[in-house]
Amino acid sequence: MGRSSRDRFSIRMDRARELLKNTGYSIQEISSLVGYADPLYFSRLFQKQTGRSPSVYRRE
Repeated sequence: MGRSSRDRFSIRMDRARELLKNTGYSIQEISSLVGYADPLYFSRLFQKQTGRSPSVYRRE
């Protein structure tokens, strides 16, 4: 049975958090790696879920 869109979203954001903490990839590269063509859209979604921008999350 397929995953819900909420599950896929959570998996993408979990992967993005992992990449932000453990790699030197740019936000644009991470956006693409987790399936978002538009890094600005990805950043808005990431901030909405975590309360922090990808850049701030990476520095913490």
